[in-house]
Amino acid sequence: MIQAVQELRTRSARFGPPVGSLVGAVASALVRVPAWALLTLLVGLSTALRFWASRGIPVPWIAPDEMIYGMLGQNLYRAGRLAILDGPTAFYSLVYPALTGSLLGLDDLERGYALLKGLQALVMSLAAVPVYLWGRSLMSHPWALLATALTLAIPGLAYSGLVMSEVAFYPVSVLAFWALARALSRPTLGSQTVFVLAFTLAAATRLQAVVLLPILATAVVLKAAFDRRLAGTILLWPTFAGLGLVSFAWTAWRLAQGGPWNQVLGAYAAAGNSSYGITDALEYIAYHAGDLLLMTGLFPACALALVAIDAALGREGSEPARAFLAVSISSTIWLLVQVGTFASRHVDRLAERNLLPAAPLLFLALGLFLDRGAARPHLRTSVVAVAAAIPVLSLPVKNLINEGALPDAFSLVPFFRLLERDPGANIEVIVFGGATLVAALFVLLPPRFVVILPVALLAALAATSYAAGRYVAEQATRQRTQLVGPIRRWIDPAVVGRPTAYLYDGDFFWNEVWETVFWNRAVRSVYDLPGKHVPGPLPQSTIGVRGDGRVVLRDGRAAPERYVVASATFHFVGRPIWSIATPGTEQAGLLLWRLRPPFRMSTAQSGIRPNGEIRQDGRLVVYGCSRGTFHVTVVAVEPLRFELHRNGRLLSIINRPPYKFVRLRPGQAWSGSVPARPSGAPRRSTCTFEVLTSNLMYATRFEFARR
Repeated sequence: MIQAVQELRTRSARFGPPVGSLVGAVASALVRVPAWALLTLLVGLSTALRFWASRGIPVPWIAPDEMIYGMLGQNLYRAGRLAILDGPTAFYSLVYPALTGSLLGLDDLERGYALLKGLQALVMSLAAVPVYLWGRSLMSHPWALLATALTLAIPGLAYSGLVMSEVAFYPVSVLAFWALARALSRPTLGSQTVFVLAFTLAAATRLQAVVLLPILATAVVLKAAFDRRLAGTILLWPTFAGLGLVSFAWTAWRLAQGGPWNQVLGAYAAAGNSSYGITDALEYIAYHAGDLLLMTGLFPACALALVAIDAALGREGSEPARAFLAVSISSTIWLLVQVGTFASRHVDRLAERNLLPAAPLLFLALGLFLDRGAARPHLRTSVVAVAAAIPVLSLPVKNLINEGALPDAFSLVPFFRLLERDPGANIEVIVFGGATLVAALFVLLPPRFVVILPVALLAALAATSYAAGRYVAEQATRQRTQLVGPIRRWIDPAVVGRPTAYLYDGDFFWNEVWETVFWNRAVRSVYDLPGKHVPGPLPQSTIGVRGDGRVVLRDGRAAPERYVVASATFHFVGRPIWSIATPGTEQAGLLLWRLRPPFRMSTAQSGIRPNGEIRQDGRLVVYGCSRGTFHVTVVAVEPLRFELHRNGRLLSIINRPPYKFVRLRPGQAWSGSVPARPSGAPRRSTCTFEVLTSNLMYATRFEFARR
């Protein structure tokens, strides 16, 4: 440690006063604190801050991803299977559900969810350990700490408050990159075995890790080019043999589960089956290159390029450094290719969260650059800075910065917030001007002040992380208010563990189904009305409703549940025992029904918003219809005319036989009653009542009274 600090003091003199003196003073202070203590402090501080920020997140926000991983984890610990609702479920991950299920599998799900956010904050912050240890093999202690601090400051660590696989993949991917670099620089059997194991761990965490295969091939070529010799390549045969064995075992296991070859990719089979346009793929690769540069402050990539150029010219004498550069360059390129190509077909926006593993590599490159004295030849540096600025300046920021993009790209949150406060703000000037300024400073800043750049970057990343954390908490809180209500596990206590069904009617807020199933273990079946489907891999069955109201499955069997959750627009034969409001959605809340066997629907209403608004067609279907009366009261908002239909046929208005419709002025109300007339056999068929309107109106009464 003392030798490293003395070396850093010597190198810091190159920056000149006052920065050189400041760096030297910091180095002198650091020598008094053990390295392990500083690393522990960084990890602990990051964990505490991320856990504190996540306390305001009351429910999963990103649907269905969070619910998928959470439910897989619960089922893994409670039933021993990676499945959702005990149905057939494609493979997503093994490592991450094992992490989430350790706490979400507790009987007290709400407590487990709260504890999980603390565990995840620690796990994601542990990325600091491989970054620091890798950095110490390349550079002096303070620069390794700087790279570590930057790694922990990126806004992507806000995912630690969400049930997302980024939590585990971030540290695991850095570990795999480090293991690869060690295998390249010292290709012993032990180091290669560690890399194969790290690859296996990464792939079991997230199938995105298959990108390590082309990264390995490219890194081997680059390392040989930097070394100017091929001898070391032959020594890597155990790595290729080990990866081949792992790939064969994985493929055999997946095919043994049944299904076609594309099942090897598990839940990402669609990505392998899709066709990708070259133009679109290149466009999105360029967009993600700009986003990665924006996320990491642009100049760390410039630092990587300058150090790599020196290595290409044969000026890098450290073999670990050459291995690091080979891995960093190949990883950055292949991650951009993988993520950009995938996004061009399946995301259609920035998938920044899939680029998070590239950030620590760029920060380590920055530390190596500063450790080397931050030499910046004017011509070379100018070319590199301009080349780095071009992808950022090419970003269509107006199209990319929107509310729908934020769950995948937390670095955009400050820009979105700015547009919220000032919709007329010229966001292009801010983004492009900032990128141009950073590039210019990297080129023109005097040597004694160049260390200010990473300090400013650290502050900017911390501020962006704070903004991202607040945004996530606000959105999750709003989602709880809209979809979940004050009691998250509102079904389980009411049914005391009895199997309950959820009936989905195609409501726009389909994530409400995922939230309900996530929080309530009693919900074990999801039923859809014909033509409706809950997006995502949720096991679900389409049901039919017969004329007498009986709910049947596709094979004609009666639905077996004695409890059902559905929109308040549906009434069943039984008794409602609980309800929640869902303000801001398309339905008037959810009702939990205790059914009177068999499972039967009584009425189904559609076309009427929760506030009574009818724009075109308000409809009420009565099942098992016999005697009764339909009562309706409507109020006009605009001049309109409306018609009443029964069983699809136009009705003459009572007491006014010449007229087929009613005209209303704004504010005028009309009330009427229509007797039931079953469309078939009484009690075995339906009655349908409709109000068709030419303009906006409100229904203050829209109901059927049985006799």
